[in-house]
Amino acid sequence: MNYADEDRVIALAGIYQAARLVRDIARKGQCDIDMSGASLRSLFAFDAPSVAAVYGGESGVASGLRTLITQLEQPSKRDLEIARYVVTLIHLADKLRSSGQLDRIGEELEALQARIKEFDLPRSTRIAQVEHIYQQHVSKVQPQIMVRGEPLHLQNPEYAAHIRAMLLSGIRAAVLWRQCGGKKLQLLFSRRRIAVLARD
Repeated sequence: MNYADEDRVIALAGIYQAARLVRDIARKGQCDIDMSGASLRSLFAFDAPSVAAVYGGESGVASGLRTLITQLEQPSKRDLEIARYVVTLIHLADKLRSSGQLDRIGEELEALQARIKEFDLPRSTRIAQVEHIYQQHVSKVQPQIMVRGEPLHLQNPEYAAHIRAMLLSGIRAAVLWRQCGGKKLQLLFSRRRIAVLARD
């Protein structure tokens, strides 16, 4: 399948969206619930007809697109925490791909999707199950993502589960970005073009 620049930007926005959601949960104990839902659902979009469809359309990564534009175009508003999460998510995705663990993660997500359909699992249970998959396959991989925020939020089991679920959605987006031909050098030398495409 041939991917366009727009596909790469949507996938990249998926990474930035996950990073933004993680930051918000860790700092404030809350986040954009619609964007969180779109990122969570992306984990189960196994046969999506397009990159945008992974998120239910471009609107499903609206927060990620806005964050991407801000990070690339407005140095004074750039959030180094989000940038650090993005870089680490891409690195982790690469390591999971090379180790072959992505196949196992995919199998477990497919099994979870079947349980969701059969038992109509509530959102909190879905997030907890995704967190379990993250802990089983990602938590032990180096470099570990060190999430910073308010201790009260980070120590809350519900928030911690939500953070790990969003981190896994970020890894999924990073894998998708690589599949679309995404390269780290593009983030250095094609920033203006990426921002223009995100704005479009």
